[in-house]
Amino acid sequence: MAVLLIAVGIRIGYLVLRDKDETTTAQPTYETDVTTPATTSEAPPMPGAPIRCEPELRTLLCFPKDYNPEAVMDGVAAEGWDCLRKGEQWDDGGSVSTVRECREMDNVGQPYTIRARFSYETHDHQPTGGLQAFDLNVTTSAASSKGERTSMADTTPALITVFDIIAKHIWRDHPEQFREATDAFNQLKSQCESPAGHTFEGVTVTTPSGYQMSCSSTTPASVGDAITYNQSLEIRPANL
Repeated sequence: MAVLLIAVGIRIGYLVLRDKDETTTAQPTYETDVTTPATTSEAPPMPGAPIRCEPELRTLLCFPKDYNPEAVMDGVAAEGWDCLRKGEQWDDGGSVSTVRECREMDNVGQPYTIRARFSYETHDHQPTGGLQAFDLNVTTSAASSKGERTSMADTTPALITVFDIIAKHIWRDHPEQFREATDAFNQLKSQCESPAGHTFEGVTVTTPSGYQMSCSSTTPASVGDAITYNQSLEIRPANL
């Protein structure tokens, strides 16, 4: 009888162990979801289109790095303009506040004097910073005691003349953007001449590559019997 009980116990123990082993091995296996989240990558910009000034500055755009503002200014200087660098002084005592500035004057063939000022800006105001904008400003001045005369209507034709001089230098190595800028400026001309174009807010057009061209003016300045009108053209990336 004892032998029988031992045999039965061994048999029961075996069945328990087998059931336990089968239960363990029968557990379903679960695959861990290790799918990597999709990364959001931006499409590369079109050739010649604005780029981020710095990777972390999402809303601040600059001209592409193959634009060379110093070469642009050198080209304008070769047209006979006077060009100085930041901190240098003009003959009238004013100093240059931008990285580099070029000036020209004309009083031939019209009863007023045209003065033009051309400069560029960088986003950190340093020569090594990304190119952020080109700024062009023209003024027409006249003194009645000298028999001169001018009006706000003279500023836009002067701006058009100066744009034709500097445009080929800005887009010297970018023929497609030069074509776009020329087309955009042709659209902008009539707006520059309108009352809206002679306000501080101004008027703006955007090129297909993503650059804004804006005309604006500030209040005319009077000194004695002389009066000066002005109009500016700003060319910059259309920031996000």
